[in-house]
Amino acid sequence: MMPTSLAGRLVGGAAIFIMLALLIAGGVIGAVLEHFVRGQIDQRLDGQLHAVADALVAPGGRLDLTRNVDAPPFDLPGSGWAWQVGHDGIPVLRSRSLGPASLGQPAGPVPALGLPPPFAPLDPQGREPARDRPKPAPPLSQEMAAPDWGRAMPDGGGPWTDTLLTRSVQTTIDAVPVVITATAPQRALRGPLRGALLTVGASLLVLAAAFLAAVLLQVRVGLRPLTALRSRLAEVRHGRTDRIVGSYPQELQPLVDELNALLEQNAESLVRARRHVSNLAHGLKTPLASLAVALDGPGHDPQGRYHALLDLMDRQIRHHLRRARAAALGSPARSQVALAPRVADLATALVKIYADKALRFDNHVPPGIAVACDQQDVDEMLGNLLDNACKWARGVVIITAVEAGRLVALSIADDGPGLAPDRLPDVLRPGRRLDESTPGYGFGLPITRELAELYGGALSLGSSSSGGLSAVLTLPAAAAL
Repeated sequence: MMPTSLAGRLVGGAAIFIMLALLIAGGVIGAVLEHFVRGQIDQRLDGQLHAVADALVAPGGRLDLTRNVDAPPFDLPGSGWAWQVGHDGIPVLRSRSLGPASLGQPAGPVPALGLPPPFAPLDPQGREPARDRPKPAPPLSQEMAAPDWGRAMPDGGGPWTDTLLTRSVQTTIDAVPVVITATAPQRALRGPLRGALLTVGASLLVLAAAFLAAVLLQVRVGLRPLTALRSRLAEVRHGRTDRIVGSYPQELQPLVDELNALLEQNAESLVRARRHVSNLAHGLKTPLASLAVALDGPGHDPQGRYHALLDLMDRQIRHHLRRARAAALGSPARSQVALAPRVADLATALVKIYADKALRFDNHVPPGIAVACDQQDVDEMLGNLLDNACKWARGVVIITAVEAGRLVALSIADDGPGLAPDRLPDVLRPGRRLDESTPGYGFGLPITRELAELYGGALSLGSSSSGGLSAVLTLPAAAAL
């Protein structure tokens, strides 16, 4: 299964290619080592073939040796190192290691080995003339099943079942054709080869571990710019900065430039949308103000019906323009506002506005809590809720805030008369005012709820512990300041 992460794909792909490369390298090195070790064994066997051939004589047609050629290990019974001289398919001479046993006959044609006479006359200076030997053909190399060494050895050695490596040549000794065969045990090839391959295998494993460690380090260092880019994007999303800053590799710099261009384009679109909303508000309010002045004239609206419609139109325009402005903000996560200073500033202003009531504000908002909203909308929502609480409070307004996961719950409670539970939904409807004697248009709480919902939050009303109204405003939490 393909890994889902880019680092996993890079490391996995590199690991597969490294293992394949090392397996191929191990196979090639193993073949080279086997060829080298087999060559060393063949050279040793060829030397024994030449030694036996040089020592052979056939006086009267009877084959014999002029000297002992059973040098170690050809003198060790059952060792697998052996030689044999055959004539007409019959073993005539053999090494001490064979005992009474004999080797099989070579399969296939056996190359000839040219030898000079064993006893060449001396030249007049008393020196032995150089033997003009023809260049010998390569000996026949093959594998041969070992004889029953145990049956041939009276000392009780166990049966030798290893396959023998053989080299065979044919020559003529005093007109007697002979075939000389030398053998070596298979373990002479497998033992050194196994030791060399174990060393090579361990070295390849260490090399593979080093390569994988290098790949991990390279992938980690190579992907570090992506991690930095993700952190910069998170800072933009949380409102700490308005663009991506820093130096990036040549391959990532075009992406960073495109992201910065997109952020700038979104910011310009937001400014244009807010300007359009402001122009629309100005364009609608001016005719309404002129119409209101005209209706104030004597006899133009004696029953006040048009003034009521004019007030309704003004409230509806304010409501929808505020909603459009909030929708034009786009993603709220790019802004963040600390609640404690905004609540403190609004409370200071409202204390002066409602100085006749001598209100006291209990601000229990922790300084580290922030919301991911535009500051103007936060001021408007807090202003509506605090102003409503000041209108009905008798002496105390309590503000608390808690952060729960990704949300912040801000509670504003007063000690006023409160509302019956069945009347709470009515105050959240646009234009509905339960008490016409208080100033206002009845749009403060509905607008606050709609702004909160546009940011993914909510507004709920209930009763406070002192019997007044408690408004709980839920907004998305921003990163810690």
